[in-house]
This record gives sequence, structure tokens and C-alpha cells, in this order.
Amino acid sequence: MRLIYDQRGDSAAVLVAGEIGPDDTADVQQLDADRIVRYDADGRPIEYQFLDAKASGVKLDDLEHRDELARLFKEAGFTERTWSTPLGPKIVHRRRRQAAG
Repeated sequence: MRLIYDQRGDSAAVLVAGEIGPDDTADVQQLDADRIVRYDADGRPIEYQFLDAKASGVKLDDLEHRDELARLFKEAGFTERTWSTPLGPKIVHRRRRQAAG
């Protein structure tokens, strides 16, 4: 697994098994406002994407590679958050502004 962090966009991508080619992705699912998963033709996750990764932490508890992801993010200094961890007020206000258009 390889973690790639974009500081300017506060987004993190985790490549599960190396680089992803143009024909490798069979399906993409947005799990919630903060997480997107790419799958291969066999339904296996090949990439995880996390938005607001440093600002709000990363939710991992329901993901297939949870233990490996937790170790990777901990080593990189990210905070893990669970479903019961509230978002900070800045994130909530920004999302409300985005939703309002």
C-alpha cells in the first residue's frame, strides 16, 4: 500500500497494490462525503480516496483493509475518526455553503 497526500486539497489516496492503469478501474463508489473507493473487475478495492483527511481525520472502521489503512495513516500522522466522532465547525460550515451553491 502506498499513501499519497495532497496538502493543498487536504486529500489522501491509498493505492492498494501499486499504480492504477487506465483500464484497471471497473467501478467507483462514493461511500460518503469524505470517501471514495475504486474497484477492479473482480470487485476488489484498488484505491481509497479520503477528502478533508487532515482537517477531519479518516474514517476506516468499515473498510476492507481497515487494519493496514490504520497503520499506514498512523505512521503518516493522520487522525483516525469513527462514525461517532463529530466534524469540526469549519468543515460543517464549508459543506453547508457548498450545498447551498
